[in-house]
Amino acid sequence: MYSIVETGGFQYKVELGKAYKVPTIDAAVGSSLELKSVLLFAGKEVQVGTPVLNDASVKVEVLAHGKEDTIIVFKKKRRTRYERRNGHRQGYTEVLVTELRSGAESAVVDPQVITRNRARVAALAKQKAQNKPLTRKEKIAQGIAKPAKVKKNSLRKAKEA
Repeated sequence: MYSIVETGGFQYKVELGKAYKVPTIDAAVGSSLELKSVLLFAGKEVQVGTPVLNDASVKVEVLAHGKEDTIIVFKKKRRTRYERRNGHRQGYTEVLVTELRSGAESAVVDPQVITRNRARVAALAKQKAQNKPLTRKEKIAQGIAKPAKVKKNSLRKAKEA
């Protein structure tokens, strides 16, 4: 069972219990949303909307918000000394499909799948936080001393001796 849903100007083929990255949605993490713009629903029979199905909906749970990897936009015009280099990180919202419904037909995801996806997102967030270096203010608060300065002459003399 699957559906084709439109959100953020894009169309997605969504299946029950799978997570998808869609353009940023203004919703809190952990909240549930109902997507009404269902273009196609495939259950026992395939139903195609014109353009959308009136009685169909897809429920999703917001797992996380984030930014994609950097995309470099480079423009150049030859022989005119014109070059521009810009970076861009597109925002996304990660959602988990929890329910597919069309008329009398509906399917709900197993609660164990929801908890597993929540744990996966929490583990990724924790890993990301561990890789972040401490700020100067945090180092002072923890009492970490500055590294000792080493003078070049002392190093050179130590090598000669």
